[in-house]
Amino acid sequence: MNTNQFDCVAVLEKDGKELARKQLETDVAPLGKKTYPLPFEVQTLSGEYVITVAFLLKEDTVWAKRGHEVAFGQGVYKVERTAQIPKGELEIVKSTHNIGIHGDGFKVMFSYLNGGLVSYVYGGKEMIKAIPKPNFWRAPTDNDYGNLMPMRYGQWKLASLYLSHKKPEGGMYEPKLEVKEHSAVVSFTYHLPTTPQAECELSYEVFADGTIETVLSYEPVKELGDMPEFGVIFKFDADYNQVTWYGMGPEETYVDRNKGAKLGIYQNKVEENMAKYLVPQECGNKTGVRWAKVTDRKGRGMLFKGDKMEFSALPYTPHEIENAAHPFELPNVHYTVVRASMQQMGVGGDDSWGAKTHPEYLLDVSQKKNLNFPLRGFNQSILGAFEKFHGAVIDHYGGDDTRVFQEVCEVGKWLEQLEEMAGSLTHAQVAVIYDWENRWAFERNPLWCGSHQPGK
Repeated sequence: MNTNQFDCVAVLEKDGKELARKQLETDVAPLGKKTYPLPFEVQTLSGEYVITVAFLLKEDTVWAKRGHEVAFGQGVYKVERTAQIPKGELEIVKSTHNIGIHGDGFKVMFSYLNGGLVSYVYGGKEMIKAIPKPNFWRAPTDNDYGNLMPMRYGQWKLASLYLSHKKPEGGMYEPKLEVKEHSAVVSFTYHLPTTPQAECELSYEVFADGTIETVLSYEPVKELGDMPEFGVIFKFDADYNQVTWYGMGPEETYVDRNKGAKLGIYQNKVEENMAKYLVPQECGNKTGVRWAKVTDRKGRGMLFKGDKMEFSALPYTPHEIENAAHPFELPNVHYTVVRASMQQMGVGGDDSWGAKTHPEYLLDVSQKKNLNFPLRGFNQSILGAFEKFHGAVIDHYGGDDTRVFQEVCEVGKWLEQLEEMAGSLTHAQVAVIYDWENRWAFERNPLWCGSHQPGK
């Protein structure tokens, strides 16, 4: 069919939010090719811009309504922003068994004896339910069982289940503490019970605003080869049952299952990421994730950021999913299990009875692997704001990293680019200053005769 049989729409988005939408007139015959200029100027303000061109049905059909999207394509470009290091005072407390790092509104504690991050209190609330650990395993899929993946990669399951900060010969790997000008870094080394043996390191750089820059590193051991997944696994309270992410969606995606996925901001519930397979297996992964958050009904939770990382939020660990032969055998839900990873091996293969994942969709272990992502506790003020001054431009915690503050700054930058028009300048002789404090004081006056009068 000729493209003129469809409505062609171009959409410009910045960081997942729509800026403009334009209709395009196209006329391309089947197997033909034409070039059309995009109806948007190149943007100069910092951020990630996505241009989506989609073809939609012009009329209702027996199989879909008018406006149904039949095809789309996306282009992405970035205008880099200058990274800003959060500045502020940190209090570091060292004891025999623990390292505490305290900042404005948060407390973090690392344990020598338990080998990791044992507590992260943000806004007076404990955020984590278990020590985050490196993870190299996923619940096998039907394709995995068909090509004997569990047998071939079994050592990585052992590494995920039984890695330890204790040395096989006795003693422990001493955590490292490095104090910087505006941050502190605590690093843990873990022994992997593989053959041959291996190690990995998980480090946390804590900043004054409560951000924890998390880095997982692994020096590949040739004999072990690649792994099903390279990431970090977290356990949060099951009340954190809402997931929002900026990445590929809206359905689950994998490195070899991205066709048809669209970059955007999506939201669902943790339980909805459990695919209804007859036999529980790996599911719910998201690729190309720029940020993701898990929240409770009050808007509190954890925010993860990454450079096109993979992200998963499920009610169960990979091992709990693997151990269940039927959905009713899954345990009661106690946690929201989050996996932030560099990559997971592809789920594909050309069939489900022996074909292996294609080599290009396996993890590259020819060089040292590093996964880097910041995480941070938040209430709604991190992405929206609770009001301190009217409009929540500055919220109660006083930071400038809220969505509202950044959007107001962007509007200001746009306005600075506007040129003065002849006759547009007005010299006012009178100005009215609207002050909220005075209005509220006035409304509390018992003589006030309006809807705000007490008892009315």
